Amino acid sequence: MTHPRIPRLKPFSAVLLTAILLTAAQVAFGQNAEKGASSNEASGDTAIVGQLTLDLGKGVSMKLVLIPAGKFKMGNNDTPAETIKKVGGKEEHLTDEYPAHEVTISKSFYMGIYELTQAQWKAVMGTEPWMTKTALGYAGAQPRPAGVDDYPAVWMSSYDAIEFCRNLSKKTGMSVSLPTEAQWEYACRAGSTTTFSFGDDLSKLIDHGWHGGIPAGQKEDYAHRVGQLKPNAWGLYDMHGNVWEFCSDWYDKDFYSRSPSVDPENTTETDLRCLRSGSFHSVPTVSRSSQRARWVGPKQVRYNYGIRVVVATGARAKDKLKSHSNEHEKNKLTTLPRALCSSHR
Repeated sequence: MTHPRIPRLKPFSAVLLTAILLTAAQVAFGQNAEKGASSNEASGDTAIVGQLTLDLGKGVSMKLVLIPAGKFKMGNNDTPAETIKKVGGKEEHLTDEYPAHEVTISKSFYMGIYELTQAQWKAVMGTEPWMTKTALGYAGAQPRPAGVDDYPAVWMSSYDAIEFCRNLSKKTGMSVSLPTEAQWEYACRAGSTTTFSFGDDLSKLIDHGWHGGIPAGQKEDYAHRVGQLKPNAWGLYDMHGNVWEFCSDWYDKDFYSRSPSVDPENTTETDLRCLRSGSFHSVPTVSRSSQRARWVGPKQVRYNYGIRVVVATGARAKDKLKSHSNEHEKNKLTTLPRALCSSHR
């Protein structure tokens, strides 16, 4: 049997062919990134990296980065003793981070590169909850220079946060929601298994997250303008501090022992809502990737409670938006007495 002779390419021809193939691949990659999740989900692609910009009106926009689907170890990968040795804290405050378990995030999603800013909140909601008399009493030291509104939006309850997501979904035609706890930790870790997204070295925390307030060496004891410090490996800023960020889950200290392994979310209503990240005056132990806030009621608002939103890939606003209540009255603000605002939170 004879085989057809294949002509051997000259060196220049081989280089030219390689360039053509690479260009074709780059074009296909760009088209996939622009199409968002529709093409991503169809192909099962978990490695596409891209950004999404939402127009919020009034000259305000929101940048989000595409988080690929994948698997990770959720929860505390250290023993309580190891955690305390690294960052301090108490063992009884760590129990809800166990057992560490493998979780699959089955679909890519977009996540806000920054915490939601005051400008973004105003563009969508038309209000300034951080400017009330009560709010100013807590954050009177925070500067408010004219034309600068990229400080985190705060003084919202979890229901206010959900209402923001609803309004932004209507405005953009996208499916906007709070992240699940699993989505948040997965994005925060960005492939890491360490105490923080950047490793275990506590001395480097101040390079990545505002925490500890004045005792930790900060000159200002208030939430800082977003994006001033180093991002994690996936380009997300302020994942370790600045302001706490609401998640869609209801808090259950034992949820990890029975949660599903694929796209877990606790939708069973409890008395508490989940938050992550820590804040500008939190102690280092609550700025860890696996830390779960366990003291926040769904109506509670504070000077250091904010949000970071996610957008579902390939989903439109007509899809069901994650929320745990349609009761309009639950959006009413409920402030906390000053005595309940402990310094470590």
